[in-house]
Amino acid sequence: MSNAYIVFERISVQDANCIAGFTYGFPAITHFLGFGHALSRKLSVSQQLALQGCAVICHQHQIHTYKFEGQSNSVFVQSKNPPTTRAKANKTPPIIEEGKMDMTVSLVMACPDLSISRIAEINALKQTIINLAYQHRLAGGSIQHIADLHILNKDEQKLLKIIKRLLLPGFVLMDRADLLASHYLSLKQQQPNTELVDAWLDFSALKYQAKPKLKENELEPTDKTEAEWLRLEKPAKGWLVPMTNGYKAISPVYPAGEVANTRDSITPVCFVETAHSIGEWRSLHRIQRVSDMLWHYRHEQDWYLCQQSDVALPEAVAYGLENDDDDDFEDDFLSSLN
Repeated sequence: MSNAYIVFERISVQDANCIAGFTYGFPAITHFLGFGHALSRKLSVSQQLALQGCAVICHQHQIHTYKFEGQSNSVFVQSKNPPTTRAKANKTPPIIEEGKMDMTVSLVMACPDLSISRIAEINALKQTIINLAYQHRLAGGSIQHIADLHILNKDEQKLLKIIKRLLLPGFVLMDRADLLASHYLSLKQQQPNTELVDAWLDFSALKYQAKPKLKENELEPTDKTEAEWLRLEKPAKGWLVPMTNGYKAISPVYPAGEVANTRDSITPVCFVETAHSIGEWRSLHRIQRVSDMLWHYRHEQDWYLCQQSDVALPEAVAYGLENDDDDDFEDDFLSSLN
């Protein structure tokens, strides 16, 4: 079976947005799917092609932060926008609070409608896609350079070998909502009052536990007993990180023009909140199938999520086992795993 894929090799991006929901350090996955969607809309008109899904492989990243001497915490490097003084108001521009980063990523997108085989046609399509890519922003940042673009139409095994040869070394962002679900069920059995946010924080927060240093004749620790603080490991192995994976609607869909100060007057409007999950940075050499890397949109009722097809969740968590109706935050988290 042949599968056509378009591979953006090593896209250098400057000043990308590295804040996503409660998390920071890398753009939300919706940025990359949105980039592919924007390209697909234009290619469907000019080339009758559609791009589906998006895999994200990170090669390099640099967050714009600064650590003051003598302090352990870092702060984002801020800027004044625009950088010049406003002539009419005679005022200095304000400091805009924002988190930025530079990064080098590769993207892999499926292109099922691709049927061309001539070298001249492939080269022309490559140049068209590259020109379109430079016209867009990626995660709010400016695309500085694209090392190359590859249009591949091979069987699964040959395709995977080619992609690994092109993109190694690199780390693929994988969906690990299944780990969050299983860890939540495990905590629920030990402590029935546990909320899903507690399970999520076990993956994202730095936690320490005191280990008492009992003396020779001490059976139990007291207030005067010395302790050694040990860092708690994450619930599972791997380079696990908190991430955002979509949105949850918090209002009905309003007709176009009904809500003031929207982007345009012809598009319906719905207010949303960010949904959070767990991801894993996995080395590209560990990937077994190209389709395993691809993120896809999934829309169900009030949820608009980005997921990978191989993530299987326990039914009890997926449909909100023992939801507390008084805890909307927990309800939202439970539903986000659906």
